[in-house]
Amino acid sequence: MKKFFFLFLVLVCLLFIPFGLPFSFGGESEEESSTRQLTAVEPLRAVWIASVYNIDFPSSNTLSVDSLKAELSAIVDNTASIGANAIFFQVRPTADALYQSDIFPLSRWLVAKEGQSLAADFDPLAYLIDEAKKKGISVHAWLNPYKVTRGSQANPSFDLSYMAEDNPLRQYPEILVYHSSGEVYMDPGEPQSLKLILAAVEELLQNYDLAGIHYDDYFYPDGDFEDEDSFKKYGQDFDSVEDWRRDNVNNLIEKTYQLVKAYGDDLLFGVSPAGVWANQTSRPEGSATWGGSETYYTHYADSRQWVLEGWLDYITPQIYWNIGYAPADYEILINWWHDLTKDTSVRLYPGIALYKLGDNTQSDAWLECEEIIRQLNLNRSLGIDGECFYGYSKIRQNYNNINDYLFNFYAN
Repeated sequence: MKKFFFLFLVLVCLLFIPFGLPFSFGGESEEESSTRQLTAVEPLRAVWIASVYNIDFPSSNTLSVDSLKAELSAIVDNTASIGANAIFFQVRPTADALYQSDIFPLSRWLVAKEGQSLAADFDPLAYLIDEAKKKGISVHAWLNPYKVTRGSQANPSFDLSYMAEDNPLRQYPEILVYHSSGEVYMDPGEPQSLKLILAAVEELLQNYDLAGIHYDDYFYPDGDFEDEDSFKKYGQDFDSVEDWRRDNVNNLIEKTYQLVKAYGDDLLFGVSPAGVWANQTSRPEGSATWGGSETYYTHYADSRQWVLEGWLDYITPQIYWNIGYAPADYEILINWWHDLTKDTSVRLYPGIALYKLGDNTQSDAWLECEEIIRQLNLNRSLGIDGECFYGYSKIRQNYNNINDYLFNFYAN
């Protein structure tokens, strides 16, 4: 019954897709097929490129178009230098855009003031896609679904006066939650939040030759989320606010998957949740760990259910600990995720903590590049053929010749 209902939903989605899409459902032309680098059954070796706080791109929000192009071209070249074949490009770090959007204004991480335009209406995403194609690299649009601002308890970011007048979040103040973490979120329980997120996804699918859509682990920030009013309005059918919150996130994941597939079976949808779904002491199906944030409870992200329901093409758990780290051992976690995904349609591409290399506040295992290679060898021994690296700066710097390590690993 579930299969027939899913097919019915997909058919309904197809009926409402506007004409003139960049994808053909009657078979791709030779030119179109040549731009598709990955499918759901191929290895994915990806690099996350973060735009928030100008972490990876752009290095400043005052760059000229020529400088922006140079940085994007360097990202492509450096990605190719390690033998990777995909880039997860952060196009919506908060309620903004690093592409030409009719919904969200240009990001303050890209321009000096949110909503300002770039010279000649330069489009970083379009340029990156074109440059990446030349190297056989696919580009996935990485979005933070619910984040509106970035801040902390010590330095909260509650002042929204920086927002452009046409930012849609100015139109819907009722969906905003000013959280005790110092950040503002769209309330996942408000239907308008889901509409805005899906509208952004659809705009990207309509206008760009992407390989897919990617979400990271920012769902609910914690259990103290201030959503009492929306729970009273919409949560009557649930036994607890916790179950209702998980259902809200499930709804986002399922509907995003359906939307992506409505635009083409070759388009991929994936999520990178926190590395621990739940500890075994909390839930019997959980991993034999006792560290890390349990995403089932903290973020209300039931990533295990997403896999079992087939609402993803791939999952990229952020297993950011070394082999042998007792509270959350990489080996224990990669085996848990492998066991979860092995008999499903969902591919496993773990997130690797490249950013920890050389950090003397971490375990000594991270002082040398061999820890990364040990993790990759463990992945391959389980039949896992792909991963995603966070910490592009280590690739840009070629820290301790990590680029050569990775390129040689993938070449063999």
